[in-house]
Amino acid sequence: MTDTQSTPARLPIGSADGVAFDVVAWGPAHADVDFSVACMFEHEVEGAAIAGGLLELDEALGKQLTRLRTDGFFGGQPMETLLITQPPTGVTARAVLVIGLGDPSTLDGERLRQATRVAMREAIRYGARSMAFAPSVLDAGHTNNAGLNMQEVMLDGMLGALRTELALAAAGLTARPALQQCTFDVGAPRLAGAAESFAAAFEGLFEAD
Repeated sequence: MTDTQSTPARLPIGSADGVAFDVVAWGPAHADVDFSVACMFEHEVEGAAIAGGLLELDEALGKQLTRLRTDGFFGGQPMETLLITQPPTGVTARAVLVIGLGDPSTLDGERLRQATRVAMREAIRYGARSMAFAPSVLDAGHTNNAGLNMQEVMLDGMLGALRTELALAAAGLTARPALQQCTFDVGAPRLAGAAESFAAAFEGLFEAD
């Protein structure tokens, strides 16, 4: 493995509340983080097979994701979760969370925002110092995403959940989150464009405040 492969480019988005947000061209199976998050629909669009990073994760897990869904143990319903705390050697992350997104035909920005809130909360509760998030919508054949404002809603969900956990810590009701790094997974061809879009969305959210 080359140095480039082992240390993929990390493009910054911005920092808030002690957490640095960035973009990296890797998938949920290969994210070198404490807590890697992927999403999964109840079924793929028009019966297509899963692809990309979600397929790599499924294969690294011995195809257990699709098997559990087929057998009815994990339906992929909205905000349903599957936590893997002992991933096999083919998975780089120390733990993997899969979040259900429901029916792909009804996906909207609010559901994606909710998924990022769940991801952030669960990463903090796990005690992660680093996390990665993959929406996985393209991997399921959901390509009509222009109207979802994905970068804005995902950042908004992450930041909202982070601030809630910090407020709990400030009130003395829980320990302060250990999280320091939050990465969004993207495909290599989209890396530069995604970083620009995320950075613009990040700046816009703070201007709105």
